[in-house]
Parts: sequence; C-alpha cells; structure tokens
Amino acid sequence: MLQRVIIAVDFSPASAAALAVARQHCPGAKKRLLYVMKPSDVAGPSSAGAFSGAGSSPLNAKDMRHSAEDRVRAQLEAWAEADDEVAVAIGSAPEEISRHAEEWGADMIVMGTRGRSQIANMLSGSATEWLVRNARLPVLVVHDVPLSDSMKEKLPPEGAVN
Repeated sequence: MLQRVIIAVDFSPASAAALAVARQHCPGAKKRLLYVMKPSDVAGPSSAGAFSGAGSSPLNAKDMRHSAEDRVRAQLEAWAEADDEVAVAIGSAPEEISRHAEEWGADMIVMGTRGRSQIANMLSGSATEWLVRNARLPVLVVHDVPLSDSMKEKLPPEGAVN
C-alpha cells in the first residue's frame, strides 16, 4: 500500500488531472504537491537587483525569490486538501522532483503529461520522460483529461504563476 505520494504540479490541466487521479487511487496516502520553479523565473531582470519604482530601494534576488515562492505556495494551497503538504523547489524540474521524492520517502511520483508529439519529445525531451527513465521509484503519468468544474475553478489564469 502506498504511504507517501508526490504529485508534481505545474498548474496545467494535465497536472490537475494527475492530482485528481492521485486522490482517487491513493486515498490513504500522504500527499505532497510539489511545484518546481525555473531559476530564471526568480532571478529577476539582472543580478544587481531590480527597482520597484523611482526613488525606491532595489529588490534583491532573495526578496524576489521569496515573493515568487509565496505566490506559488498560495496557489498550491488552493489546490491542496487539509492533509496535503505543499512544497516549492527551484531548479531542474525532473531532478528536483526526483530529489524531493527520495528525501521525503515517497513511494510514487504522480505527474501529468501534456501529450506533446513524439517529434517534440525527441528534440527537447521532457521532465516526464526523464523521470520515467531515471527515477528510483514508480512514476504514474496521467494524460490531460477533462476536469471537473470544481477543479477548473482552481486553475490559475494562463501565465499567472510563472
């Protein structure tokens, strides 16, 4: 029986479907919703810091990272149920998902796939493909499926999270 399940979330319909499948098929397992931010999503416009307006002090990279993490964490918590844990990581999505799963002692990784063409996957690869090939634990891949109205309401507007 599965005790701990990591659900990789990117706020796409495919990751919402993965979350729904994890809840349906792993009802007794502890669940951790994990979002992985690309370093470029939190680095800001320059390494020297960005100004928020005329006469204001520069925002340093740490403040920008915390602000981005807080926004993502709030969205994760909107998707989470009472007993779910949420986590935000920064780095390469497949490597961070694998690392978090191993460190947390997960029994399985659940994630969605957007159903890109084989040609697109051959040219650029995918986080899903990397995890299926390299993770040390089972990976359940869920295809993008129609969502319930309640789950659709929780999806952020396109581009609102990154």
